[in-house]
Amino acid sequence: MSTLTMNGRSLDPISLNDLPTELLINIISNIDVHQSNRILGHIPDDPPPSLPDPYLIRDFLTGCRPFCSLSLTSRRFRDLAQKHLFFAPVISGFVFRFPPDRSHSRITYFLRTLLARPDLRKHVKEIRLCFPKDGETIEQRDEKEESNMTAKALPFVTAIVLPCRKLIATLDLPADMKKSWSAQMIMEYRYTMMGIVLVLLPQLQKLSISENSEDKSHYTDNHVLNILGMHPQSHANIDLGSIKCLPVIRSLRLLKLSSPTPVRLDGLDVFPNLDTLDMSLKLADMGIHQVHHLSRLYHDPQPIATLRSIRHLRIDCQTKSVGIWDFSARSGLMHILHGFRQLSSLELYAEPSAEKNPFKSVRAFPHYQTHIQTYPDAPSADYDATTGEESWDERVYAARTEWTDYQYLVDSLLHIRPQLERLQLPGGFWTLPGAARKPLPRFERFPRLQVLVLPQAAVISIKLECMRHQGTTHGDFDLIPTQVLPPNLRHLEIFDADDQLLRSEWLQVLFKEQAACNRWPELRKLEISFGPTFNDKEYADLVTRKSSTPFWTLVDKATFQIEFGRDSEVPMVRA
Repeated sequence: MSTLTMNGRSLDPISLNDLPTELLINIISNIDVHQSNRILGHIPDDPPPSLPDPYLIRDFLTGCRPFCSLSLTSRRFRDLAQKHLFFAPVISGFVFRFPPDRSHSRITYFLRTLLARPDLRKHVKEIRLCFPKDGETIEQRDEKEESNMTAKALPFVTAIVLPCRKLIATLDLPADMKKSWSAQMIMEYRYTMMGIVLVLLPQLQKLSISENSEDKSHYTDNHVLNILGMHPQSHANIDLGSIKCLPVIRSLRLLKLSSPTPVRLDGLDVFPNLDTLDMSLKLADMGIHQVHHLSRLYHDPQPIATLRSIRHLRIDCQTKSVGIWDFSARSGLMHILHGFRQLSSLELYAEPSAEKNPFKSVRAFPHYQTHIQTYPDAPSADYDATTGEESWDERVYAARTEWTDYQYLVDSLLHIRPQLERLQLPGGFWTLPGAARKPLPRFERFPRLQVLVLPQAAVISIKLECMRHQGTTHGDFDLIPTQVLPPNLRHLEIFDADDQLLRSEWLQVLFKEQAACNRWPELRKLEISFGPTFNDKEYADLVTRKSSTPFWTLVDKATFQIEFGRDSEVPMVRA
């Protein structure tokens, strides 16, 4: 409470409770600003490259405390706090069961609350379900996120299963579907719970599933995961279109899947407004048979039909998610893309530009290479050459040299060229130079491509004095915009840029061709985001026109808008 003074007179004391509701909502919304970012798996302080879920759950619980305290002050604050408390929960997605049939886990209490308080269900707009590695092990029961609860264990059947079955019985669904769903409540509750959550949340817009189990038996039908919690065998003769009566079928718009095992999602085609899919899959280090299996998984007519509603696809290319890039990662990515035939937008995102070396943190990886151009040292004394395995630094160097190839990546998008309207290429680890120059991609065969977002490394091939293979001369290393850009380009964004771009022939040709003959009739904006190699002084001199005079001469004559900025975004949460 405080006292205001106006014109020398003291006004009556005011408190938060006296503020208008609109202002209170704005204040409360800034208490936990990372709610939506957690749903997508982002952790601001970049913890070690282990499973992110424990950190996300811990951050969510920390963010809940102010809302819990606020809800105890008054009924007015309680209603406002509850809305934000339930807005974007991050919860461990497995029901731990103890003899005799007791359950002690956060998802259990969350479900009990939703079953008992229907009025709270509408507040949940986003949710992340974090499935643990495997079943009910002692280690998982002892995890801090679960063991620090003081609430008593619930009777699993009477508190969860029976109310869920009653809920299913009230739904306007075919009898055989309700029977199958109810039967799975005990034996397969790990994934049946996903369907129950969807039923309980009528206004859910974002669903994030983090699957940490590497046990293939959890996925029926060869690594297929149905987000409704229905096994493919159980709904073989059931028309899933009948579930369109559920409110969530119309409200769900974004789905994110994180998994250490490549897996295909099933049941997406019943959600008419679900047009955005974000996939974070462990693709590196797969064997040749696994790569072939992934090809069959996404090339069949059934997955192509299931994924036809997806218009915007985001794929995580971060090294901490995919692994150190190799043949299997590159081939696996191409097989996955083959299943999406109706894409209008494809975003391939990697680490932020300031974190392009994913092993820069001593916490994250002790074998950090100080100089990114240092060629791997001789193998250590305990290295066993008979295994045929490369040492860690050799694999990193090979990935930077051979596998993070923008030209190969773009050339592999053959089947989605005709309809693609927006394309983003990954930065981060992909931009690191290797033993030789990397060829540049071309986009002139994308007839409908209007928005192109790419790093400077995909525009100007990096050439350093310390490269091992300086004599590489065959390849597209010095392309100009007239050879590269699509004919209907409207918006070009170049990130992780530095002074080299401002001085480049590439940029000069872009301005001159557009001014002389309107080469790209639809071009409206060029956006340049400068990375960490372009320091603050250089940036300040640029925006105040104290440097780069030839560049500013081109800008002043440009027929399109030019914007500058710092490359400070986290691509993972850009959606």
